[in-house]
Amino acid sequence: MGDGRTSDRFATARERLVAFDGWRRQRPFSGGTLLIVAGFLTAFLPAVYDEFLLFVAGSFTGSAILFGGSLVVCGLLVLAVPSLSSVLGGLGILLATLSLFGALGGFVIGSVLGGIGGILAFAWTAPDGGESEDEP
Repeated sequence: MGDGRTSDRFATARERLVAFDGWRRQRPFSGGTLLIVAGFLTAFLPAVYDEFLLFVAGSFTGSAILFGGSLVVCGLLVLAVPSLSSVLGGLGILLATLSLFGALGGFVIGSVLGGIGGILAFAWTAPDGGESEDEP
């Protein structure tokens, strides 16, 4: 009754999941993802609660969008160019720290996530590429 199509869909989904897992293991995925989330939080939270907290319009909003956008770009570049993850991770740590002073760091949540993501990206090392541990 359609069991063939269902099993084909599961096989296709499994192949895509295996391909994604292989792609994810070749780059600092958790660090890049945390940098992207931190960028969205840093840009979004001060912009949304600008009127609620009685900030002067534009004082934190502009810098929040600047720091948040920079963190998102940093996270995307970490995922796209894993060989530069140490440089981009350090830049992410710097941007997350500076966003505390310039944009309240996404009410500190974005700054903490950006710092953790930057540390994970900075500390990431590329996989060996299939060499065994016994070989020098």
